[in-house]
This record gives sequence, structure tokens and C-alpha cells, in this order.
Amino acid sequence: MTVTPSAAELTDDDREAAYLLGEELIPAQDGELSADEAGVAARFLDEVLTLRPDLVPGFRAILRESRDRDPRDFCESLAVAEPGRFQLLTFVIAGAYLMSPRVRDRLGYRGQVGEPQAGEQQREYTEDGPLQVVRDRGPVYRPTPAVRLDPAQPTR
Repeated sequence: MTVTPSAAELTDDDREAAYLLGEELIPAQDGELSADEAGVAARFLDEVLTLRPDLVPGFRAILRESRDRDPRDFCESLAVAEPGRFQLLTFVIAGAYLMSPRVRDRLGYRGQVGEPQAGEQQREYTEDGPLQVVRDRGPVYRPTPAVRLDPAQPTR
């Protein structure tokens, strides 16, 4: 019986390609964790691709194309020839990297944390708060320069 991976499941070949590309994009440097040390290919890619299944086909296609190629050459050529696909690659790899608790700890990033509110008006919005000087000043703006969409039409 042949087991076919689900859309978000990565094959061993996919993981190997992701590992190589991840190490190229996020190497260990100045005491910071590499993509491998952060667990990108081993664990966190699965989380990213589960959260964003729309990225799976494009990401897996990039991984397939990168096999048997030098990771640096592949990344450099992809960045020049197809910047949108390079953006997809870096978005997924960097997203997986930033999901690692070890990376978050090193960056001092606790994630999105809600701040409990007591129900009172926040000081910033009270009459004597720090935004009062802005309210007192009134609206201030700079008019944008006129833009001609059609060179045959005069500027307004």
C-alpha cells in the first residue's frame, strides 16, 4: 500500500530541500540560531503550512525545483528571475523560524499578547492626556501634488 502525503505533509525529500534552503537563508551567525537549530524543517514548517494551506502547492514546487541544485545558486537565481516565488520561499522559511520558541526567546518576542483593560478610559484619550496637544493643534496636512494620469489633460 502506497501512502500519499496530504497537501500540507512534507516528504523526506521536501524536508531535505527545505533544510538546505533554510540553512542558506538563515545560517547560524553571531550566536544566533540557524534555521536547522530552530527546527524549521523538522517541525515548524508543518505548522506554517497547516495555518496557510494556500501556500503548500507553490512552496512544494519550489522545493522540488531546488533539489540537486546548489542552495545558494538556486536562491540567487530565484530571487532575480522570479521574485514573487522567492518571496513565498522566504515567507514560509522565516515564518517557520519565528515560530520556534527558542528563536522567540532569543529575540525577546512573547508573541501577540492582549493587554487587559479595566474598562476605564485610557489616559491617551483623556482631555489632559498626551494626545491633547494633537487635538489642540487641529488637523494638519500637506496637500499632495497634482498628478496627471493622462498627459493630454491639464493638471488640476
